[in-house]
Amino acid sequence: MRTVILLLVATLLCRIPVSAQQMDSIPSAHGYLYYHIYGAGTPVIMLTGGPGNSYLQQEEVAITLGSVYKGILLEQRGTGRSIPTPFDSTTINLHNAIEDVKLLLDHLHVPKAIIYGHSWGGMLAMCFAATYPGRVKALVLASPGYYRIGNDIFAVHIANQRARYGLAELDQLDSLQARMTGKRANAADTMNADRLNRLTYIYDKRLLDSMLKKINAGPHYAQMRILMINDLFRVHYDLRSYPLLARYKGPLHIISGSQDALAFYTYELKIIHPAAQLHWIQESGHFPMFEQAKAFNDSLFTVLKQVQ
Repeated sequence: MRTVILLLVATLLCRIPVSAQQMDSIPSAHGYLYYHIYGAGTPVIMLTGGPGNSYLQQEEVAITLGSVYKGILLEQRGTGRSIPTPFDSTTINLHNAIEDVKLLLDHLHVPKAIIYGHSWGGMLAMCFAATYPGRVKALVLASPGYYRIGNDIFAVHIANQRARYGLAELDQLDSLQARMTGKRANAADTMNADRLNRLTYIYDKRLLDSMLKKINAGPHYAQMRILMINDLFRVHYDLRSYPLLARYKGPLHIISGSQDALAFYTYELKIIHPAAQLHWIQESGHFPMFEQAKAFNDSLFTVLKQVQ
């Protein structure tokens, strides 16, 4: 089951864009933490999904935000240039990921920030708000990932994905997974399995190839993903047991695709945090910023205007 979970999580503009950006780094005990700034104005900390995805996956959103706000896109520890030494469970874990966001805010002299996170980035944003509620002006989450770790919730996720396949696709996926489990898969098998997996994350299957170019922007850091997922299990990650409800009193806005296989996470987040405001993007899966860019950006700018 753990192998299936790792595979799942791995797959876990009407405005004028501003292309100018600034890259800088922050020294830490185990290396450097890199970040990118787009535009000027009210700062918005941006956290990419995965875990283990390149910051480039959300750069399009950062560029768009930079037309009005200061988008600050973090290269999370274990990805891109932010490679710690040693690269193991002592450096890649939830605690350090939370502290990295605080380090970024401290370095930029931002006492309180809007935090945007997609998928895993939304999970990290919520954990940061639970740990440092006084440093968060607002949470703006795009298709947030799991609110807890457990085999039962992953079973729902898998069932939702399988419900989106036809018979031929199910046969192909089962064959590929058998080869991967038996360590008989080659590079083409891995690529085809990823392609089939991503098929369930978008609404318009005809756009799969163009969506993959955006979803897979930049390299994926599998070692970081595995270490972080293992740590989530180790700490029994569960937002119901984090002091989110008791400590964080700020705005929480969630922008999600109505046809996302993971949309039930958004509904359940609303149950455990009733103050959350939901904004649904129609004809969109897990990546509304790509499938329905105009509707997503309109919702994002509307929310940011309310909370800035």
